[in-house]
Amino acid sequence: MVVIGIILLLAGLLVAALPGIQGQISRSKTKAFLAEIANGLSKYELEHGIYPQNPPSGGDRDTAGVDGSVVLYKHLSGDFNEDGEIDFDENETVYVPRLDFDSNRESSNPRSDFVNGDYRLIDPFGQEVRYLAEPPNLEELGRERSTINPTYDLWSIVDTDPGTEDDPAVQARHITNWQAQ
Repeated sequence: MVVIGIILLLAGLLVAALPGIQGQISRSKTKAFLAEIANGLSKYELEHGIYPQNPPSGGDRDTAGVDGSVVLYKHLSGDFNEDGEIDFDENETVYVPRLDFDSNRESSNPRSDFVNGDYRLIDPFGQEVRYLAEPPNLEELGRERSTINPTYDLWSIVDTDPGTEDDPAVQARHITNWQAQ
């Protein structure tokens, strides 16, 4: 009876620790995924001389970042015509392998998905990856820069709710390509 009690106690401790362990695993996967995207963006910039730019958005920073997920998918996956497959016949360059929807269709950990009528990059938490890049000469045009980095901002809101971007406590939990201020 004592042995069974000890086993049950240890099993209970293990079950209680699983959500935290799973969260740390997902955070690590997200960091690796964002690093892979950043590497693909560097390759893209070397070839084109500029990072993929977000279309002008009238929304807030988070909405523009979600729209940037579509930009990332299109420019890094090799699926520029957005049909879910790599455009080999049109000689599109794949900067990050396995981003196209077709490669992710049956995956247990998809990197892209078809959301709200667009193909988007998805992090291990199931949230859209956020991306924001603006022209380098924005200040010369008299507009204020909304990116934190001079080149581009890339971030994941991990397991937080979309739309809580202004809360500093929530922002501290995000995985970003910039240092918190």
